[in-house]
Amino acid sequence: MANKTTEIIELLKKQIDVENEALKQISEGESNATEAAVRLVYLDMRLDTWKHIKFLEGVMEVLSNAPCDEWMAKVARYTDRVKLERMLRHIIAQENSMARISRDAAKLMDDPLGKILIEHLKEDEERHERDLEKIIKLMKQLPLQPKKGRLGSDIPCPED
Repeated sequence: MANKTTEIIELLKKQIDVENEALKQISEGESNATEAAVRLVYLDMRLDTWKHIKFLEGVMEVLSNAPCDEWMAKVARYTDRVKLERMLRHIIAQENSMARISRDAAKLMDDPLGKILIEHLKEDEERHERDLEKIIKLMKQLPLQPKKGRLGSDIPCPED
């Protein structure tokens, strides 16, 4: 398992390197752009690329941290998940509203580039809703303890 985890982390590092190079190029393009619509395209790409980098760094952190907790950590995991689901349910309602507003704005838009950008935003909002529903479902299925302990309720910790 550790070998596979190391391999995954190395791949993620390579992807982060590529994302960072793309981010640099996109940022330069954005700085040099004078037209508002072009700057918006660069902005969307820059923020998306930055998000990918931060997300990949977070995945690497999750893979690198070996859990070694007691009962209170399990309680914290449970309450974190309950809070996350409540927040995501609220965000899903907002995503629905944002998608509806974007759809209405796209219908009124005459500028073809502006229309594509607004439709892209609408599609993002709709995808967010689907993805958040999947996340809620998966979080409910994940065990509070990622590794089987000796008693089934404890997480084995390395001997000092």
